[in-house]
Amino acid sequence: MERNLLVIGATGKTGGHTAELLLQRGHHVRALVRRVDERSERLAGLGAQIVEGDVLDLNSLAEATKGIDALYFTYPIVPGLMDATANVALAAEENGVQAIVNMSQISARRESASNAARQHWVAERVLEHFPAAVTHIRPTFFAQWLI
Repeated sequence: MERNLLVIGATGKTGGHTAELLLQRGHHVRALVRRVDERSERLAGLGAQIVEGDVLDLNSLAEATKGIDALYFTYPIVPGLMDATANVALAAEENGVQAIVNMSQISARRESASNAARQHWVAERVLEHFPAAVTHIRPTFFAQWLI
């Protein structure tokens, strides 16, 4: 069954691979990108619909989630995760998104020494209030780190 899927962070490492895999499986992929560049043009060439916006801008995110069945959310290890998470949850709820897949991290714990890990733990708790399905991915490491 073809679904309408939004990939947030579609020009990044995990988001780019996610978008490609979903396109290969025949889904309609909308790629949220901060700017059009060679990475987003490559995704467009594969069949993705490119939408410029930012998860820190609720209005652009609300536009990007219209007509979307499910979304993939990843955010870099930089300030802004909590605002981005709140915006994703609100825009998704407003537009009837039925599922969120959230890229977190293995060390996401309340008592973590890492601020980034604590923020991911809090973001997971925020998303658990979303009225539809939420899946948190907590990778231990990525294979390309070994290369």
